Amino acid sequence: MSTAQWLYIALIVTYLVLFVIFLRIFYWKRFADNAYYKRRPTGLSPTLIESLATEQSREIPRFAIFVPARNEADVIEKTVDHLARLHYSPDHYEILVVTDEKETMAAREERAKIMANLTPFLHGEGPFAGGESEESVLLALLSQLALEEADLAEKTLGNQLSLQAVRSLSPSHRLTILHETVTRLVRSEGKADRAELCSVIRRVKPTLTSDEINRLYPTFLSFAFPTVILALQLRKQSGEILTNRLMSQVAQASQPLTQKVLTSLSETVSHRMAKRLHRASIEQIGNWLAAACVVAMPTTQEIVERKRLEFAGQRDLPSLKHVEVPYDFDGYVDGVCTGHWVPSTKGRALNWAFRFADPRAEVWGFYDAESRPDPDVLLYVAHRRLMVGEKFQIAQGPVYQIRNFWQTGPISKVAGLYQAVSHEWMIPWLLRDVPFIGGTNIFAARDLMLQIGGFDDTVLTEDMELGARAWLKGDAWPEFLPYASSEQTPPTYRAFYRQRLRWGAGYLQVYDKLKADNSLPADKKKHLLRTYWWKGQVSWVALQIVALLPILVIILQVNGLLDTSVLPDWGNYMLQVFGTAYLFFTFWCFFHYYKYMDPTPRSTRVVGFAQLFLLPVTALFLQIPYSGALVLKAIGRAPKAWVKTPRTKE
Repeated sequence: MSTAQWLYIALIVTYLVLFVIFLRIFYWKRFADNAYYKRRPTGLSPTLIESLATEQSREIPRFAIFVPARNEADVIEKTVDHLARLHYSPDHYEILVVTDEKETMAAREERAKIMANLTPFLHGEGPFAGGESEESVLLALLSQLALEEADLAEKTLGNQLSLQAVRSLSPSHRLTILHETVTRLVRSEGKADRAELCSVIRRVKPTLTSDEINRLYPTFLSFAFPTVILALQLRKQSGEILTNRLMSQVAQASQPLTQKVLTSLSETVSHRMAKRLHRASIEQIGNWLAAACVVAMPTTQEIVERKRLEFAGQRDLPSLKHVEVPYDFDGYVDGVCTGHWVPSTKGRALNWAFRFADPRAEVWGFYDAESRPDPDVLLYVAHRRLMVGEKFQIAQGPVYQIRNFWQTGPISKVAGLYQAVSHEWMIPWLLRDVPFIGGTNIFAARDLMLQIGGFDDTVLTEDMELGARAWLKGDAWPEFLPYASSEQTPPTYRAFYRQRLRWGAGYLQVYDKLKADNSLPADKKKHLLRTYWWKGQVSWVALQIVALLPILVIILQVNGLLDTSVLPDWGNYMLQVFGTAYLFFTFWCFFHYYKYMDPTPRSTRVVGFAQLFLLPVTALFLQIPYSGALVLKAIGRAPKAWVKTPRTKE
């Protein structure tokens, strides 16, 4: 045989070996189902937990759930609302949202600059100055003025609009919907369609029915149009094209007479708004701008405080605590404030918050700022605690990072689906060899966390380090928690790369830390380092080589170095059929996790689904961050600063 034929046979063998390795997924699925998912307690309910506790003459377990949240204003409200609806006695668990004082400090400085830019403009003393932040604040201010003209709109439009439905919303929800609607109309130059604008209402108030949203839609448009018109007038921009688009495309008013009537009504309302604005004093404008800043660019602290006041005194809701980490906290569980700036990390924030937890809480839970855990998760952990007692020390549940699936690029879509598969099926198997902790959907005994000194705030992967230390110093091996939590995946490849690069660099950082720590038990340390090496560095290199195989095949084919005649035609055809198996499995994963994805307009779903056909291309990029971590470490340029992953607004 020729060299080209031998190369082709070698590629076929490699391909078949990789396919067999891929089939391990289904073995992991069978193991996970039989060992965990199918063995979840039947009839799990608050009544069952109370019955078990009564039999043991004890109180049902108490929980403290920690949610670190710095610069998480886009997601934190939905997370708090979801955690408050867990199926557990609200008197026996509390939610602690941990924010960072640095966010408040940065917001105060940024808002001062925005107000300095906008105050002269609104007082007629200069042109509009600033960027998107100033524009957003201006639109928030005008949106508030538009809502204050609701009485005029009701008098003018009579029963044509469901203003009563609008008033049924809370003031904050009302203003948020109008502000986001106006912002989309302005920035899309009137090209936003009905489905997109209805999605704003659905996002802000997900409990509304489709009929309720359809009734609210024209009402908010009646407020949005004069707001847009006034914004254009203030900035001395021509709004004829945008206004025509609003009337014809958004309001779906095709007749010239109808458009003229709607335009006239909108201009009447905008004129009233303009008169109020021009008559306002500098002090009044300053107050309006301060309130508009909170609407346009709220801090996590402001949202959490609003939710805390909303929760206060409601017996059917758990206690919500807001804990703010001082800018100078040193990061230790029993640490102090140093008087100087200390870098922020997730571990540092959590270590500060521990001192504010209810001391009666025997189990602590940890979730990220955009987590939505299974409603029964506390029931399961309580059941385990009551059945095995102190043997339950620490547990890790699966995390499906696909909730913002429709708002991500093709690489993030594929990464999210396969990450969910690995968490659902592979982690149960992985926990046989590695004390894996993944940073969220974690539950640990309070005594264990205090015994081992909480989190290490100096490493990039404080979760992995915690799992290792829990076993090495606390003799506690993590168990699998068969209740999933959904989260987001980084929306862009750049964000995805930075997140995975941090994971990879943190993995290597923990490896080196354990290797250098001579105080650890020798046998345990040796076992863990060997396992980490095989599942980390060795696996990353192997997977990167596999990811580059398609490029190698293309190069060989272009240069005539592959001779496919060594196989009969039917053999080559079968290889092509095998190749489609990966694509079909990806589509199966899509439908399997579809229920965890936030809804979106149909047009977005069609485009997003089509992006899955790019699987052969996107797969090339999934391993690059981990290979990058190895390269950067080798040249002494590994990341050292903890970087927060950007979120998609919810």
